Amino acid sequence: MTAFRTHTDAFERANAQVLGVSVDSFAAAGKFQDELGLEFPLLSDFPKNQAGRDFGVYNEAAGVHNRVTFVIDRDRVIRAVHDDPRDFESHPRAALDALRELGEKVD
Repeated sequence: MTAFRTHTDAFERANAQVLGVSVDSFAAAGKFQDELGLEFPLLSDFPKNQAGRDFGVYNEAAGVHNRVTFVIDRDRVIRAVHDDPRDFESHPRAALDALRELGEKVD
């Protein structure tokens, strides 16, 4: 999630809202957000992990969300999905590329 922090300005220029979703409790997610210095909200999906289930990213066996980035437009339509569990830096770049393709000013 910290990879998104380094691209805060680009997301602001694109008028895009970055949100993170965690399986942790509200208190734990808030503490983690503060510790990482995230400039975007880190939401809690605790205790049922329903958002993760609805988006198909909840890993039942591990009890965590898979690291997946969704770009959702103003009409709440998913426009892009980036799923790379190893390269965390690729997630904000992929989201910004999707925003460019949607015609948003990123640079």
